[in-house]
Amino acid sequence: MNVNSLIEDKFITEKPELSLSRRERDKLLRRADILRAAEHVFALKGYYEATIQDIAREAQYATGTVYLYFKDKESLYFSLVERKYSDLLAILKERTSVARAAREKLEIFIHENLGFFERNQDFFRIFVSEGNKSQALKVGRFHKLSVIKQHREFVTELVKLGQEERLIRSDFSAKQIGDVLIPIFMSVVFNWLKEESKGAKSLSRMSGFILDMFLNGAGKK
Repeated sequence: MNVNSLIEDKFITEKPELSLSRRERDKLLRRADILRAAEHVFALKGYYEATIQDIAREAQYATGTVYLYFKDKESLYFSLVERKYSDLLAILKERTSVARAAREKLEIFIHENLGFFERNQDFFRIFVSEGNKSQALKVGRFHKLSVIKQHREFVTELVKLGQEERLIRSDFSAKQIGDVLIPIFMSVVFNWLKEESKGAKSLSRMSGFILDMFLNGAGKK
């Protein structure tokens, strides 16, 4: 999705009854420029080594301009994380909507999540390589993002459907069971990101393993 599409989507969602002024459009364009530059710099240098000055230089703006939109590097980074997860959530909703059965929806959900992390591996590698070096990357802040909560709620709804179809046990709440699925695939993602050789093995190939572990567990059959 290009920058203009992002602006149009935001405009339609937030201000359907008004025309987008030149000033508002310019502000959205500058913010999008900064986020795009930040993604490149974070992927290249890592969060810890990247500076606001680096990002401003990449975006071809004055450093002060970046601070007009983001109060600090931490705020900028998590704005980018939130945008990425918003994109992921939109993909998940679209792709799972074509399936009717819970198992198929779960397969799509897991496959699309893994594909998302594989496509954005340089950016999300920051969580693995530098998570203990910076206050900005504490897991607590990540899980407080509204879009992360929406992602969890989406998982809960998938589990509820699985319970209704008797695919998933009903002696625990959908939320409790959903809270098990997310750590399973995140542990697979983080272990994959730790590997020295990028892309040595497709992350998406782990979809079947994750679904089997979630539905059947590790017990011997």
